[in-house]
Amino acid sequence: MLELSVITAEGTVFQGAIEFLAAPTVTGEIGILKGHHPLIAKLDVGGLRFINPDKTERTIFVAGGFLEVSNDKISVLADMAENLESIGLDQAIEARKKAQEMLAGASDAVSAEALKEELRIIAMREKLAQIAQFKKH
Repeated sequence: MLELSVITAEGTVFQGAIEFLAAPTVTGEIGILKGHHPLIAKLDVGGLRFINPDKTERTIFVAGGFLEVSNDKISVLADMAENLESIGLDQAIEARKKAQEMLAGASDAVSAEALKEELRIIAMREKLAQIAQFKKH
């Protein structure tokens, strides 16, 4: 068994035992099982997917931060993390539309680049919310 902690500046998003973790890193997705070598990785935007001891799968949206693996303990210190169940699809779609409008009206290249990164995060959050809603049905 692995012990996973997902923490943001606002608090703990998840703490518990898991069997497997797939995490989006800036160099690609990595998988972690019991006995994994020590590792530190920079997180990208995406879904932190894990298998619980009861064999159910769960996903947490993450955007940035770091992951550390040591002695079957995984610590995720995320810039942003949110349980998929708490992401409303309608609100995610609306946030993407608003970000697209802001990008279209960007007055300079620096603002445009920052808005593109924000849009990338918002679009991934929306995509994961769509997947979560599909899995419910």
